[in-house]
Amino acid sequence: MSLSSRRLSFIFLTVLLACLVAATFSSLATHVRFGLEFRGGYEIYYVVNPAPGKTQVSKDDLLQTVAILSKRADSIGITEPDIRVEGANHIRVKLAGLTSAEESRSLLGSAQGLPTQLTEKYTQTVGSVLGKTALAETVQAGLIGIACIFLLLVGLYRIAGLLAAFCTVVYLWVLLIVFTASGATLSLSAVVAFVLGIGMAADASIICLERVREELGLGRSLREAVQNGFNGSLPTIRDANLVTALAMIALFAAGIGPIQGFALTMLVSIVISIATNFFLVRRLVLWLADTQWVSQRWLIGKGKSPATTARSFNFIGLGKTAIFVSLLTIVAGSLYYRAHGLNLDIDFTAGTALDIDVDRAITQQTATQIMTEAGTIPATVAVGGAQNQHIAVRFDEVLKPADLKQIIAAFKGKYQSVEYEENTADPGVARDFATRAIYAVIAAFASIAIYIGLRFSWAIALATLLPIVQDILIVSAIFSLFKFEVDVTYIAALLTIIGYSLNDKIVIFGRIVENVKKSPPGDPVSLWRLINLSIRQTLGRSLYTVLTVVMASTCLYLFACEPLQMFSLALVLGLISGAASSIFISSAIWLTLSRRQLWPAKAGSPLKINPRSVPHLASTPFLGALLAVCMVGVGGWFWIPAQATAGKSALSMSTDTGSLGDLSSFRQITVDTARLVDAGDMKAAKARITDLETAWDQAEETLQPKSPANWTSVDKSIDRALSQLRSGKPDPAACAEALKTLLAKLENKQSSAAPPVVAATAGSMGDLSYLKVILSDTQQLLASGDMKGARARITDLESAWDQAEEKLRAIDPEGWTSIDKSLDRALKQVRTGSPDLAACTEALDTLSTKITRQSAH
Repeated sequence: MSLSSRRLSFIFLTVLLACLVAATFSSLATHVRFGLEFRGGYEIYYVVNPAPGKTQVSKDDLLQTVAILSKRADSIGITEPDIRVEGANHIRVKLAGLTSAEESRSLLGSAQGLPTQLTEKYTQTVGSVLGKTALAETVQAGLIGIACIFLLLVGLYRIAGLLAAFCTVVYLWVLLIVFTASGATLSLSAVVAFVLGIGMAADASIICLERVREELGLGRSLREAVQNGFNGSLPTIRDANLVTALAMIALFAAGIGPIQGFALTMLVSIVISIATNFFLVRRLVLWLADTQWVSQRWLIGKGKSPATTARSFNFIGLGKTAIFVSLLTIVAGSLYYRAHGLNLDIDFTAGTALDIDVDRAITQQTATQIMTEAGTIPATVAVGGAQNQHIAVRFDEVLKPADLKQIIAAFKGKYQSVEYEENTADPGVARDFATRAIYAVIAAFASIAIYIGLRFSWAIALATLLPIVQDILIVSAIFSLFKFEVDVTYIAALLTIIGYSLNDKIVIFGRIVENVKKSPPGDPVSLWRLINLSIRQTLGRSLYTVLTVVMASTCLYLFACEPLQMFSLALVLGLISGAASSIFISSAIWLTLSRRQLWPAKAGSPLKINPRSVPHLASTPFLGALLAVCMVGVGGWFWIPAQATAGKSALSMSTDTGSLGDLSSFRQITVDTARLVDAGDMKAAKARITDLETAWDQAEETLQPKSPANWTSVDKSIDRALSQLRSGKPDPAACAEALKTLLAKLENKQSSAAPPVVAATAGSMGDLSYLKVILSDTQQLLASGDMKGARARITDLESAWDQAEEKLRAIDPEGWTSIDKSLDRALKQVRTGSPDLAACTEALDTLSTKITRQSAH
């Protein structure tokens, strides 16, 4: 192909793709079928009756019916229905994107083949669970994350990075075409797969462009470096994507709704990303290099100096430290889980499902506000029906009759006609989903082990999979220790972590195997050096890939809707753990397994290091330390429940089971936090509610045995208040409502003998008694004629006032300014060269009056 032909080909292909993307992207986005979380759908509420020949409906019958309906509604894993058991004989079915009963019935099929008989109680449209702004927030977060990834690509690889970013846009466009054409549902799990797919697509380009730089560093010409770099990267990209595809096939075969959608999206993403971010990027970079329009400096930058064994950092040497720290984290998390359990979302716990019908249209925000003002915060609220008159609510606890009565009374106070139905929500479906997900992951691990064992070696398979298990356990341990909420998206996050960690390890082992073939090591020292060299050669790619996805995940955490925040946090933690295990742990495990094949060293080899001193994991001191930590963990696992049981039995004999006792200290912290929120000082409010979290956790062993149900109720309200205040963009109104409900629960759950909280009224800055004590001392010293002592004491007052400025000024700016001016006048009078006793006394009296007026009363 001539030079002019290559130039024309480059221009034609880039302009054609750019025009197609620009002309159709918006139209494709509007035709995507969004999930229940974002746009709602259609709902059928069934009453479940025994099948002919049976007298009652068993729980197994209910779960089997749900499984069959799910299979019918989601036969190929792209529609993701929401099907739940409620009460002893009800099933609620929500189908995304549908608008009529006929469509829904057609999708679910006839009653034949079901172990029960279903009777429709009602059918209706249902609104989104996350609210109208959730989709816009998620799209905004995604765009910011993609922009960050593109900026990184351009910053690292210049025009070649710009072409890689352009091809990633093409990847998204093709994936959107597939979604629209197949009628797949863009749900939260699909968003998760999109995030993973973007990262893997960008990763393919990073692997290739890093390899091109290595070739340039060896002195190759630009065209030769591009060809060799992409050709040399193909085996690594092939193996990494094949292993991920095998895992996704195993997950898809498990037949679990959201996981099927995730797996299918990932399989499609793998094919598209290889086409766009390998073959298309290679063709465009080659053509651009041939056009001679840009120099090497602007196309991809300087060549990368080849790493040598002399420059290699001892990554394997840190393997023991990484394993020890990981094991400590896992043991700590497991012991905390043993004592306190996980902070499970409503999907995994029993709760109440409440359906309310009112006489006129209502919004999601209004419904939430009515229930919150009634003293109970709902977990999820969806508004639907022909005229938006139906409210479907789920609470994360079983409502007491008094709470239910209060909620209905609140609605009746605003609407003339209010009808409702209450059912206990059964978490069995979600728990069954989690159990089957575990089996699916085990099957995926088995398929991965077989492929890696046959493709590389069984030692590499073991060194790959063990650290991935560790990555999952570390994330779970951190979620347990910090009481982060575990929901269905958490499982999707773990699947994403497995995909990334697996991809990273295959890339590193691919380079190790390549280097072993080039220069086979003859002794353990040579193997140790070769592994460190291989990690050094792939280090840039590992860090850049983690950085791209961490940026995308951070954007989701800061800007996306709340359900994606915990997913994003789990993903960031897992990516960091996965990168560390890939760099430090996997290679150390493989060296330990492989070194004996090379033992002893070749006779006469000029080794400066004793082969026995090569870092490995089979040393006696290290194994002894690991054994000690494991023994502590096992001992603690069996000891903690016994201590908890003993504590419960002792307390139950001396406490009233109806209340939690004196909660005034927690109420006071809640009042302080609410005042800071009202003042707009969200930073101080976050700090103050952390005090509440710490105090509540410390009192758990004392309070929970008194009334487990009441403790759980308050604990959930604290978690929701923490979630509101710690979100990326805290809403002051939502924070205030959450704190108001928490305060009501604290007042309701404590004993009637508890002392009242001294709540600051409007215009009050709380307890200023410590300032009044210092001021009183100053007045007494002044009255006794001790001016030196009075000056020293009022200096203490000045210091205490300045230290409290940030907190007090936010509560009441005008009151703070008034006291501050009076304090300045008093300081001026006392510190003057010849102080006037009467003027000093008057200034101090005025200051005392203002402090008394602004104190809590």
